[in-house]
Amino acid sequence: MLDPYSRLQMEYNSIRSIIESYTKGSITCYFDGLRKAMDNYEKEKIIYNIEKINKWYSDNIVSIKSNRFVTESQKKEHEDGMIFLKEILPEIKDYDFNLITNKKLSGGIRRNNVKKVFLSHSSADKKYANALEKLIVGLGVKDNQLIYTSHPLHKIPLGQKIYDYLRDNISDQVFMIILWSNNYLDSPACLCEMGAVWVMQTDYISIYSPEFSFGNPKYREVPVDTTKMGAVLNGDDNCKASMYEFKDKIQDFFGLKNDETKTALLIDDFIKEIKKR
Repeated sequence: MLDPYSRLQMEYNSIRSIIESYTKGSITCYFDGLRKAMDNYEKEKIIYNIEKINKWYSDNIVSIKSNRFVTESQKKEHEDGMIFLKEILPEIKDYDFNLITNKKLSGGIRRNNVKKVFLSHSSADKKYANALEKLIVGLGVKDNQLIYTSHPLHKIPLGQKIYDYLRDNISDQVFMIILWSNNYLDSPACLCEMGAVWVMQTDYISIYSPEFSFGNPKYREVPVDTTKMGAVLNGDDNCKASMYEFKDKIQDFFGLKNDETKTALLIDDFIKEIKKR
């Protein structure tokens, strides 16, 4: 079971996203304050900002639920976020923040020793995600070493809750691929997955859909380092060169041998797939 601080980190982006899809008002200041307080392990300021966000929900939840422009799924996300914040507040108050420092001094959080690669994506971007899945498996990664929820061979096991499964499987032994898109930034579920990178301190690589808007304000608010170089899937020579680097990362992580002829065919097929209309 993750501690309340880590759970708050994982849920932060998804809750912020759903609230900011409803309003861009003063509530944003409290999310900024909460983020800064979490980064600096300032317990009292974390509590203060959660209380302010809880009050905002208390004042606005009736209007949210009666607003005809808010979809049923969004109303459910608001309700889930409100419940989470109410329940996490007393846990944060009781939590010993010295434990966080101890974890960092001991080398971070390690939940298991099973190496896996996790393809974090929006279901709206399956074209690119499926192409990545074919490349990853083609390089020699086994079906049970890839977490890719949109594919039957790599999906979450039947009967398991998605966040429980991700919590138990995302660790410093997981290599994360973030498939950025505007759809991804609009998805609270995707932002929760990305929050796991922040919490578990996993290695990750950024891959961008061709339509991705780097000027999207939500992109500037994410907790991961967006200055790291990534690959844009536009199919040009830079994209192809980046996928060879991506191949090296995957093979090094799993200790796989390289077959140059096979690799060239796999990447050529990958480029063809992402360029299809």
